[in-house]
Amino acid sequence: MNDSDAIRQAVLDYVEGWYEGEPDRMRRSLHPALVKRALKRESADGLEYLNYLTQEEMVAATESGGGTRVPPHERRYDISILDRYEEIATVKAINPHWIDYLHLVKISGQWLIANVLYTENRKNT
Repeated sequence: MNDSDAIRQAVLDYVEGWYEGEPDRMRRSLHPALVKRALKRESADGLEYLNYLTQEEMVAATESGGGTRVPPHERRYDISILDRYEEIATVKAINPHWIDYLHLVKISGQWLIANVLYTENRKNT
C-alpha cells in the first residue's frame, strides 16, 4: 500500500470506526498520545474554551455506540489529503456531523492520527 492509500485507510478507520461502532478500528487509527480538540462554548455565559479528548476516550466512546445512531444511508465521507511531507500529513475529513482537520505521523511504517481539530458540520445540523 502506498502512503496516500495508507493515510486514507487510517482516516477511514477513524471515521468508519466511529459510525460503525468498531473500537478496534478506532484504536488502530490513533496514536496513543492523540489530542483531539474542539472549540466549545458555555451556554450560560458564552465563555469559549478548548475541549480535548484522548485516544482512550475516543475508543471508549466508539465502544459505547459512538456514531452508530446515524442511519447508514446518511454516512457519507469526504476525505482530502491536503498535504504530505515524508512522515507527516494533514487531512480534512467531512462526515455527517463533523469536520475534522487531522495531522498524521508515520511511525514504524504505520500512519497514525496524532492530532485532530474538529467542529460541528453545521450544514447537516
